[in-house]
Amino acid sequence: MIKKWALMKGEQHLDKYSAIVWPLLSQIISAAVVLSIRPTPQIELGIEESAGLSLFYVLIVLVTASLILLLIRKGMFSIIRLLTITFFAYSSFIAIDNLLYSLQVHWSIELMVAVIITWLSLRRDIWGNMAKSFLAASLAYLFVYFFNDLFIYFLLAGLAFYDAYSVFKGPLSKLLMVSKGKSDPLEPLMVFHGDISMGLGDVFCYSMASASSLRSLKIPLAFLPIVILNIGILITIWLLYRAKRSLPGLTIPIILWLAAQLTFHGIR
Repeated sequence: MIKKWALMKGEQHLDKYSAIVWPLLSQIISAAVVLSIRPTPQIELGIEESAGLSLFYVLIVLVTASLILLLIRKGMFSIIRLLTITFFAYSSFIAIDNLLYSLQVHWSIELMVAVIITWLSLRRDIWGNMAKSFLAASLAYLFVYFFNDLFIYFLLAGLAFYDAYSVFKGPLSKLLMVSKGKSDPLEPLMVFHGDISMGLGDVFCYSMASASSLRSLKIPLAFLPIVILNIGILITIWLLYRAKRSLPGLTIPIILWLAAQLTFHGIR
């Protein structure tokens, strides 16, 4: 989800399209890891398995969003914050442990780094955005490391369509109604840039798409779907200012990327 906010006191107006800097940063991090490690999928799933597991993940996202909506309506903001912190800490530790596995770094150092990333991720400033971009890139790499292209295609397609449903009709449309600006309990799950906020899940999906292209296609061909993906992000930001309402951040970029990825994958 991409949303336009009223600026808080002291915040600066920035060029609206410069918000793409954070998805780009996350993609660059995931790309650097993929190009340096050159991972091969640990799990090869067929069409039925990919479709089924992708549907399962989408349902998890739907249930999670519905649970958060219920907690917000009941005013249980502290529980949401605790769940968010737990998610950041666990995800950061798993991602760092996987990235540093070959270096045999002691788990206590990995835990310390995970705690720092978690603490930074709770901030609404440049450091918070950097930490979230790193976290999104690390998680994206894990998916590319474990799963084959077919599953990632199904997963991203499912999330793109779910995002459109959720923002316009589903849980996110209702969450927007209870959003409270700077006191919004979902603030840690957003990347802020000027008067635009972008869901951390969107940044994660962008990074997973880019990492998948770099793993499955040869350079420079791999950069073509990545460029198209980011054009889709810019189109979404442009539409955000014209529509003057929150929009799904995944639908246009992922559909464009998927069309390009499948096309270039067939002619590689």
